[in-house]
Amino acid sequence: MSLHGLWIGLVRRVLFLWVRTRLPEDQREILGNLGDGPVCFVLERQGLAESAVLDQECMRAGIVPPSRGLRFPGLRESSATVFLRRSGRAPELSRLERIVKAVGGGQPEDVSIVPVAVFWGRSPDKEGGSALKLLLSDDWAIGGTLRKVFMVLFHGRDVMVQFSAPVSVRDFVAEGLTPERTVRKLARVLRVHFRRQRMSAIGPDLSHRRTLVNQILQSHSVQAAITREIQVNDLSEAQAWAEARGYAYEIAADFSYPFVRFMERLLARLWDRLYEGVEIGHIDQVKARAEEGEIVYVPCHRSHIDYLLLSYVVFRRGLMCPHIAAGINLNLPLIGPFLRRGGAFFLRRSFRDNPLYAAVFNRYLSLNLSKGVPIEYFIEGGRSRTGRLLTAKPGMLSMTVRSYLRRPVGPLTFIPVYFGYERLLEGESYISELSGQPKKRETLFGLLKSLKALRSRFGKVYVNFGEPISLGRMLDEEVPDWRGQVREPEDKPAWVQPLVRRLGERILTGINAAAAVNPVNLVATAMLSTPRQSMLETELVRLLDLHLAILRKAPYSPLVTVCDMTGRQVADYAEQFGLLKREYHKLGDIMYIEERNAALVSYFRNNVAHLFTLPSLVACCFFDTVTMEETRILELLDRVYPYLRGELFMHWDTADLPVAVDGIVGAMIETGLLSREEDTGVLRRARVTTGESIRLSVIARSGLQALERYYVTVALLLKHGPGVLTQKKLEELCQLMAQRISILYQFNAPEFFDRSLFRAFIGRLRQNGVISVDEHGHILYDEALERADADARAMLGERLRHDILQAVYL
Repeated sequence: MSLHGLWIGLVRRVLFLWVRTRLPEDQREILGNLGDGPVCFVLERQGLAESAVLDQECMRAGIVPPSRGLRFPGLRESSATVFLRRSGRAPELSRLERIVKAVGGGQPEDVSIVPVAVFWGRSPDKEGGSALKLLLSDDWAIGGTLRKVFMVLFHGRDVMVQFSAPVSVRDFVAEGLTPERTVRKLARVLRVHFRRQRMSAIGPDLSHRRTLVNQILQSHSVQAAITREIQVNDLSEAQAWAEARGYAYEIAADFSYPFVRFMERLLARLWDRLYEGVEIGHIDQVKARAEEGEIVYVPCHRSHIDYLLLSYVVFRRGLMCPHIAAGINLNLPLIGPFLRRGGAFFLRRSFRDNPLYAAVFNRYLSLNLSKGVPIEYFIEGGRSRTGRLLTAKPGMLSMTVRSYLRRPVGPLTFIPVYFGYERLLEGESYISELSGQPKKRETLFGLLKSLKALRSRFGKVYVNFGEPISLGRMLDEEVPDWRGQVREPEDKPAWVQPLVRRLGERILTGINAAAAVNPVNLVATAMLSTPRQSMLETELVRLLDLHLAILRKAPYSPLVTVCDMTGRQVADYAEQFGLLKREYHKLGDIMYIEERNAALVSYFRNNVAHLFTLPSLVACCFFDTVTMEETRILELLDRVYPYLRGELFMHWDTADLPVAVDGIVGAMIETGLLSREEDTGVLRRARVTTGESIRLSVIARSGLQALERYYVTVALLLKHGPGVLTQKKLEELCQLMAQRISILYQFNAPEFFDRSLFRAFIGRLRQNGVISVDEHGHILYDEALERADADARAMLGERLRHDILQAVYL
């Protein structure tokens, strides 16, 4: 071993008496795939501590540490490390040049270049911060020896190491450039990579809160709003400025990296106590986009746990914590300041009538976006009480789009995020709210009271990242000449709001396309399809196996994850979890869900209802018939699907239906639910006396609620006739009628008669031209509504039609 290797080894032994490092969970795979060929590691900055950390991680992974050099035919180096930057000196790239020349000469054939980033404390710099914080934070500057000593002392227990995918030297040499130009190009590529990686891991330089507030107040748009405030409300200049400053401080986050590190450790313990594991899917695509530009996380909103969980997940995977838009109702005493330090910034529910507040908030958001600060907000506007996604609110999306239009400095990517829970902290309160009780206001006492729930078992939680959505690419596709059309906050082209609406729908569709199917979802879907939420144990296991088979043989989306269990394992898990109860019987045990829990269990069914809707619609076609041509099935679905797609944010276009239906029909044939007659190609359901026939009927019922709402609305319109009902009156009648049906014929599920679902459905009837509204607000219709009625009747089955018509007409 060389003197260099001995020296690094000595430093490593001393250093790791104190230092503790960690790798994001996906990094060890990179090290494991390096193989036995020559490898050269590249560090962004020269330093003994970084070299010692790199050696330690290589030894842990079972590969030769770089301090032992490179020993291959045609290439002998005392160290296998290259530094791109050196304090106060030009970079020394002679080793990299020798490697390039050796590969160019064929000895060795190739060398893998592995970029390695070492983050001491991962703390972004702060403009206007204290001298101590500037000295100790790992930022964008190269520090001296004294600074590095303090960083090791203060941040040595929190060192993150990131290994990037290897780069082939042979690929660069193959371009035919001279060795000197090849080295310069390779070094340039590596510098860009490190800059992007540093941006994604520690974020941009952050302004101190006071500095940021001053930047907001000095902006042209806010000063113009202050002037208007003085003129309109007869305020003095000092009063108007104080009001604007107060708004800025009310809004702004006060991000603290030490607090984030503290919360990471606290949350790790909390998740261990609360959950049996956090399953994460598809985060790799997020890392690639985070290194390219601005990231906006747009998750579904199921629980107050959501924002804590997302920040924890991305931080643990080596990405910067997002700044989170939070409702002003969460700015509670004691709690609010803590949330601010974790990156929360607060906004009021509505500020349409307060132009000064709107100007301040818009400028705050714009400044953060332009600096590359990752942002997170919930486009549904609030937590879903039914388990379904809510229609996107345009506010934050519109402000983000307008900010980007005014200053498109780099790529801006929306990341849909799906949260899947097996039990919710807020479950009981959701049911009470859906049953008509007023929503309880968030209070410090209420939060402390909810802590007793930590003694309960909450199962696993799932975080899946959806397909990234590039705003720039979407603009290029829909409005090719968009650049330059928006320069001031007052500029509002007519195409912006429709684009924001389509963007919201695309995000929600992307969230559902990344769903996670867990045992609770599966059991809820199966059990709530039965009249009394009970089933023979053996039949339940078969039905669960059938659901799993359809999900795997005809996958909804490549990003959907399905629990790796059999039907037997799912049923056992649900029983141990307390979801299923057992009634012992000599002829076979019966599994059931307690009536008081049925409404709450429907929440988890609704999380994945979109995955089972198309199989359910296909099964519904066989309610009252034994055979049906596939073309007839497509004809029926073609008319009904657009309404259900809008309600459930399903990702297939109408043009994609034939392929999707063909996959589902194939899965049903393979599992014995259907068969295809060889001579005619007609589809036939299994004989009525078979278990497959019963299971087909249960699958049909799993997606009936949306069809029933469809039929209730159409039946009420036909009963009252055209020109009689207003939309508001029709919504009220639909809600009351669905409530009556739920009480008479089903378990009392509050989400079935959720008025917002009827409102959205009536809106889609208008949008598709099935109904219209006259000058007095009364609903008109023609034979198109009667065709819609006939389609619904063809799929509902005689008994269900009779139940609904009896409730409507009697």
